[in-house]
Amino acid sequence: MERYPNIIILLNLPQAYIPKAEYVLRTYCHILRLNPKFMYGSRFEGAHLYYGHSTDEEYPIQIRYQEGTADFFEQRELYPLDKVDFFRYKHENIPFLFSRGGEIFSLDTLRCVIHKDLVASGFYFLTCWHEYILGFHGTASGRVDYHQSLQYRWDFTETPVVDVYSQILLWAVGKYIPEVERDIFWNKDRLFSVSLSHDIDYWDYWDARQRRQTFVYNLKTLPKRPLRALWKIAGHGVYKTLFHNPWRQIKKLIDTENKLGVKSTWFLMSAQDTEDERQDYFANPQYKEEILYLLGQQEVGLHGSPRSAFSSEILEAELNRLRSLGFDPKGFRTHYLHFDYQKSFTILENAGIQYDSTLGYWENIGFRAGISFPFFPFNLAENRPFHVLEIPLIVMDTTLHSPKAMNMGLAQSRRSLDRLTDLAAKYQSHLSLLWHNTSFDPIDYPGLGKLYWHTIERAQRHKAWVTSLGDIYDEWVTMSY
Repeated sequence: MERYPNIIILLNLPQAYIPKAEYVLRTYCHILRLNPKFMYGSRFEGAHLYYGHSTDEEYPIQIRYQEGTADFFEQRELYPLDKVDFFRYKHENIPFLFSRGGEIFSLDTLRCVIHKDLVASGFYFLTCWHEYILGFHGTASGRVDYHQSLQYRWDFTETPVVDVYSQILLWAVGKYIPEVERDIFWNKDRLFSVSLSHDIDYWDYWDARQRRQTFVYNLKTLPKRPLRALWKIAGHGVYKTLFHNPWRQIKKLIDTENKLGVKSTWFLMSAQDTEDERQDYFANPQYKEEILYLLGQQEVGLHGSPRSAFSSEILEAELNRLRSLGFDPKGFRTHYLHFDYQKSFTILENAGIQYDSTLGYWENIGFRAGISFPFFPFNLAENRPFHVLEIPLIVMDTTLHSPKAMNMGLAQSRRSLDRLTDLAAKYQSHLSLLWHNTSFDPIDYPGLGKLYWHTIERAQRHKAWVTSLGDIYDEWVTMSY
């Protein structure tokens, strides 16, 4: 990363905490396109940024460190809810941890002191520390409970707090060390990025048996919901019988993306012991032929079974099945978003997976690790970053419309997506969209496909780079140190 300006960072911290502080500051510098050079001790002439024990030295930027913060991360504790410090920054209430109340900055002509500990706060979110601690008392495997999260408790799920921390640092850099400031662009000249992906849970959800069962259900519920039941009966009877064709649906999706000049990642299931036989679509010779024809030249990742995120053997078997069909999966997302940060990233790293895009909440759109940018998760046991890049899952179609999740209508969903697009443009950051192939069905999900295309076209008008997860990975790793 020598092509980026060097920023000299002096760390004066307990030894065990230094890798954690370096990790967070490297993440911020990666976002800001800066090249950090770390020094250690209580004094270094020429340092741009100081983080550590209290000092009388005057460095251009200092981030306050509270004594005892390093000890906190050596214990299995939750950060006390009543000590979360909210402060308004750029019209948003931003939570800070390990920080005193009051103003964010103290400023004079030569020095900026940041009173909020952006490093410890960032580490708490980037490691999903809250769910890590709760995991010692919860289920061994499965989907994380959103309603136990710090984000849900304080209602900032849709605020990318780590992005904001990096913006605070960016402001200080521009003001006090302007010689290292630089413009932030994606793919040479794009202001922000949008990544696209499709989970193929079913190649053909509407087989003959499913259509028959649905018809019987709608017939039985006709007295209770006459309009909706009649719509479904008519729609299924006509559209599903005469026009529904999974091959044609996927081809139209690919053609439209090509026409818009965008790319997406296709996550395919390859488990053979699925709970629903329709999900083992490679067992059907016709489906296998269609998939190879349509997606053989597309970017394909593994949509792992829930157990694959917790078992090296199961993950390897599913990867091998995809490879035997001619695919080369570099990315991963688990079905149902079943995932354990520390355990699952270890398994993915050992399997040679390059990137994951599972870290998101099923119940709510937003930022499970507090960040929209790609980042390398942190291995707490070995006190180092994992070698798997996480490209956060921010918006999933099911989350928007499911009555068990946000239960939003199309108008409200559109407003939420417009706001998140504007937020990505504001911070020059990243927005990810996951749209299942089944969500383009006009009978069961009217308007949901149009919402996908609306979001893409709106992002492009705002100078976004709209592309696949693999392209995001390639760009981000190229910028790595």
